[in-house]
Amino acid sequence: MSSLLPPPQRTTSTRSTSSLSAASYSNNGIDPVMEERLSSLLASPSFSVSHYLNLALAPTPVSTTEQDAPTTNNTTVSNSNALSAEAQAEHQLEQRMASLALQLQMRTQSCHDEIGRIGAELQAIVPRCAADVGRLQVGLEGMELDVRGLLAGMDDHRGSNSKRKGDTKKGEVTTVGGADVGAGGSTTDTTKTHGDDPLTTLHSLLNLRTHLTTSRAILSAASSWDETINSIPMLLSTTPPNLVEAVAALSQLEQGARALHGMPEGRMEREAALRKLRTQLEILLKPQLLHALKRMDTRLGPLQQCVGMYGSLGKMEVMREEYVRMRPGEIHSLWFSFNGGLGGNGKGNDGEDKNSDDATNDGLYEGDDSKQELDEDEVEDFDFDEPLDNSPKTPSTTTTPTQQQTTAKQFMEFLPTFYDAVLELLSKERTQSKLVFGPALSPSIVARVLMECFKPIVDSFEKRLGNLCPLGGGGISMGGTEAIAAAYESTIQFLSLAYDQMEPWNMHSESNDSNDSNKLTDPDPTSHDQEMPLQAIIHSTFLLIASPFLPYQRNLAETERHPMMEAASMVAKDVRGVVHLEDAAERLGDLAPFMFPLVEAAMKRFELLNSGYNAPATLSSIDILISNHASELAIAMGTLSTNASSTNNRSGTSSAGGSGGEFDEQHVNCALEILRIAGQFKRNIQSLECSVKDRLRILSNEIMMADSVLEGDGDNALIPEELAPVQIRALLAKAACDPPGNTHVDDGTGIKCPTTVVELQRLAGRPPNNNKSNNDSPPLFPKALDATSRLAKSCLSFVFEVCSAIPERQLHGISALPVWKNEGTSMDDDETSYGILPQSFITHVGEHMLALVQALEPFASDVEALGLAEEVMENVLEVAVQPWKEFVAAAGCSFATMSTKATAGEEKMQLEMLMRGKDLGKYFLDEDAHEDDVMEEDDGMGEHEEEEEEDAKASAAFCNQWLDVVGLAVTGRLLERTMRIPRLGRKGAEHLATDLNYIRNVFTALGVAGHPHALLGYVAQLVTLEDGVLREKIQRRRRMEGVTEEGVMEGALLEVVQRAELRIAYVRSISV
Repeated sequence: MSSLLPPPQRTTSTRSTSSLSAASYSNNGIDPVMEERLSSLLASPSFSVSHYLNLALAPTPVSTTEQDAPTTNNTTVSNSNALSAEAQAEHQLEQRMASLALQLQMRTQSCHDEIGRIGAELQAIVPRCAADVGRLQVGLEGMELDVRGLLAGMDDHRGSNSKRKGDTKKGEVTTVGGADVGAGGSTTDTTKTHGDDPLTTLHSLLNLRTHLTTSRAILSAASSWDETINSIPMLLSTTPPNLVEAVAALSQLEQGARALHGMPEGRMEREAALRKLRTQLEILLKPQLLHALKRMDTRLGPLQQCVGMYGSLGKMEVMREEYVRMRPGEIHSLWFSFNGGLGGNGKGNDGEDKNSDDATNDGLYEGDDSKQELDEDEVEDFDFDEPLDNSPKTPSTTTTPTQQQTTAKQFMEFLPTFYDAVLELLSKERTQSKLVFGPALSPSIVARVLMECFKPIVDSFEKRLGNLCPLGGGGISMGGTEAIAAAYESTIQFLSLAYDQMEPWNMHSESNDSNDSNKLTDPDPTSHDQEMPLQAIIHSTFLLIASPFLPYQRNLAETERHPMMEAASMVAKDVRGVVHLEDAAERLGDLAPFMFPLVEAAMKRFELLNSGYNAPATLSSIDILISNHASELAIAMGTLSTNASSTNNRSGTSSAGGSGGEFDEQHVNCALEILRIAGQFKRNIQSLECSVKDRLRILSNEIMMADSVLEGDGDNALIPEELAPVQIRALLAKAACDPPGNTHVDDGTGIKCPTTVVELQRLAGRPPNNNKSNNDSPPLFPKALDATSRLAKSCLSFVFEVCSAIPERQLHGISALPVWKNEGTSMDDDETSYGILPQSFITHVGEHMLALVQALEPFASDVEALGLAEEVMENVLEVAVQPWKEFVAAAGCSFATMSTKATAGEEKMQLEMLMRGKDLGKYFLDEDAHEDDVMEEDDGMGEHEEEEEEDAKASAAFCNQWLDVVGLAVTGRLLERTMRIPRLGRKGAEHLATDLNYIRNVFTALGVAGHPHALLGYVAQLVTLEDGVLREKIQRRRRMEGVTEEGVMEGALLEVVQRAELRIAYVRSISV
């Protein structure tokens, strides 16, 4: 029995080989008879699918080769018991079906090839057809013209022709109708004709494909609806629920519902079922999402799976909110753990951090508001001013100013560390969000995480800043506003770095991708209409983070005013303490420029916090501050001048001829040092104004560049690849300080600019037409400039009083000297036969003038000090005006009463002409004296020009300028004292002439231009003239008054000269 087993196995193998060979024989089309029958059946008009399948699947007859092979027949007979007839029949049927499928596939491929070939032919034929159509159109137009001509000739037979045509048309319609119903030959011919058109065939096939695809979708959705909707409860009933497949099934149902949308039957039931299933899945997904979020630091797979499921449900916003809420937990703990270094209060991580989850439920604030009010309890925070517990305020529990400063310093050190932690989180989030949500949603997720980091801590942040620098005044000395500025600068730097983590330049593609995905997955597309674009999220986030600084930005001028006024009060108190000349230069040298570093720091804070907005308020505060400081310095100058005068009066005698106090060159140097301080103050003002104008121009450009950053919608939004701190600073300042209704205005050149830019350009000295120079711009600190002018005048007066103190004291009482009344005797003539000597008071004045040169030269040799002093020497001549005013009054006239039309400016000009004495000699009575005076003046001018050519030095000009001023004051005072002499005797007149000629010689020796004054020589001549000669000259002038016509200026000078002549004649007892 075992020996019979191998042969049947080999026979079976042979049988299988034979069957495969037969199948291959049939599949390869070797049987030409069957192939021909099938082809003829396909081409037959009576083709039917059942007939074709029966013929193709019919059994193949056994070939003669198989019948003649005994071995094969014997093998078949031996295996007939093993294989049943039914199994053999099924096996052969499967082979025939496979062969038929292969043949149909080959035929289908050949049909596709044929269609492609026809399409290619059509592409080549269509242009030629178009040209033929064009030619046919031309021909048809010609035929139309011919037909119209024929119709025009048939007007006589229109009735009969119309009847004949109506019968013909009726017969045609009947024929066509019959053809359609009976499917006659004419219809068959037409169908055949249209069937031969390739374009019609392709169009029909395309319509057929479209309808079949739609029908397939509808039938597929209808056939699988019940099965799919019944499978979801089974998937959810497993332990654990198979949420992935359930969500996939729900997505399939939603697609089927959209396919069945046009089927009104059962539509409401389908929508209700979908809503119910969606609600169930969302409830079941929430615990899985929370679990995945808690473990996202170690595994991202479950979280990505949740993203896919929520995306399929169209509830990505729910997933996003939960994800964003969980991310910044460590950041919130870090913020609330800071307690200022004063010991724990038991609430750092517990009481405050509990409210962080509640704060996130409020969502994003809308528009450009600085922040949305959070529905959370007020969190406890450290306070610099309150005790840390409820114990009574004792020295051990109450915070001291030193502790406050220490806590503020610790907070300023903590803030950059906190920002670094947030940046590290954003860097990690940038990578993780791409893995979880994909690159399209990643920037939006990072921006929302950044917002979530700060939403719960905004109120705490604002409170801590308020403790650093209270808005109502106070603060930790000057460090309050500086701390605010430092914190704000750190925040700006942080926002610039955080912006780089958001990839906002991908906003456009991200927005499109997200919108497309929402349309595909969200059953309610209108739910995303309120979705904020990325640039709006970034803009709102920046405003939220910077919102604690908003009160300081809007009230910066008021915030700066209080601490700076306190500093100014302290400096003013020290300035008022300067009363001694010896240490005045050193102390005032330290106190005068004290306010400028504070002002420059305030301008930097203004630039940082306001970025050019609200510039007038800040500039006004600085103007008042500097003006008050300059006024205090001017008052100090007056105090020093008063003290110096009292000291000089105590050191000498006020009587003429007495021994006055010795001249101290050190006092002059101290006074000149104070003048240098005034020059430095004025230069500081000018430098500050120039630098502020430059900064205002830069700020106006920055505002223009950042005007539309992160604003606008869609394609109109300007989204730069990076945001510099300058741009962020301008962006936040605009939101804080620019009124909402502020619009763009024309700057005068046709360019629309923000109102703030135009205001800054006006302040910076850039007029709208840009043709004027910056000198035409209004001063930024007008009050400070006026106060500086007053300070300069006070310093000039102080220097003048120091330099002219001895001459003033010596000349004070000379009018009452008894020597003036002396008429002289023969004994007096013998005593004065050798000449009359100058009196002691005039020699002291002359010695002082000569010594003053040496006192001025050391200061003038310092180029730097000289340059600063020259800043305030512009109106130095005004300090010497008072003696000349008194001289005019003593002569018995006044410029104000000489001409009713004379203005204050004209009076000043007349007085200056009198002081200079130029061309004054032409009004003198003695022509010879006039000529000598003119010659003397010319010689003096020539000597001055030679001196300038030899010594062209600024120091010589400075010394000459002060010698000129003091000399004019001495001259005016001497003339005024001369006019006040009550009686002048002959001998007294000789003494007076000697004194006047002495001082003239001193001025000549000094070599100062314009000295000696012409009136000195003229008065010396008048007091020594014979009585009759003087009387005759005065009377002759009176006779000529009606002939001579003088102008207003010259008339005033002539009046003074005449009054002086009359006064001298009067004191000499000469009747005129």
